[in-house]
Amino acid sequence: MRVIIFIIFLLSIHAICFAGNEDTGIYPRAILIQLRSEHNRIQALTEAKRYSAVTEVEQDAIEITKRIKRDFHDNFPYCPVYYYVDTNAEKIKNKQFDGVVFNEDGTLAKNIVINSNSTDYLVAFYGYPVSQAKYKKVQTDTNRYTYDTDPPAGKGLVILNDKFLQLTYFYKLGYDELGFRFNKRDRRYFYQSKHFDMEYYPFARLFNRTMLDRYGRRRITKA
Repeated sequence: MRVIIFIIFLLSIHAICFAGNEDTGIYPRAILIQLRSEHNRIQALTEAKRYSAVTEVEQDAIEITKRIKRDFHDNFPYCPVYYYVDTNAEKIKNKQFDGVVFNEDGTLAKNIVINSNSTDYLVAFYGYPVSQAKYKKVQTDTNRYTYDTDPPAGKGLVILNDKFLQLTYFYKLGYDELGFRFNKRDRRYFYQSKHFDMEYYPFARLFNRTMLDRYGRRRITKA
């Protein structure tokens, strides 16, 4: 009798945990990845008549986009991945996907698995996250999005919900790059500009492996 009661107890705990996960919406149907256009940087360099630098920034942006797409193509099988350019961020916030979201090959995405009523998707971008307590589900303090008094060290892959509130992030420290550049398996996903603060450090594999753990604010580990 005690064994039966114990089994029922374990099953009830499992059901509670599963229901809790469903309520938090951590099983996304799709990922939208924001790509940087470097619009402001290019505009500033153009106004300064630094045309060779403009060309370099444009090429850096192209290379970073290639690495991001390659990383997610090879290492993120969990759900469909779509892309958009940061200049269309407001449209994405308003869930205006038509004519804005595109596929890996650059074609406009049609019949995507989410729509203007969807909430079960995530947005990701490579950049600076805001500080967030380890077990805090969503960073709802919008003041931190404009000014963070305790920013995490280094850039990373920042994960947002459909309201563009930060759920979690995967980050690195600057010295990680020293060893990473010689990692034969992952080097093809890495890129760093020679002269500008522009880079991509691959996180798709780690994101795919731990995406159900929204509390996992951690540095990348090379597996």
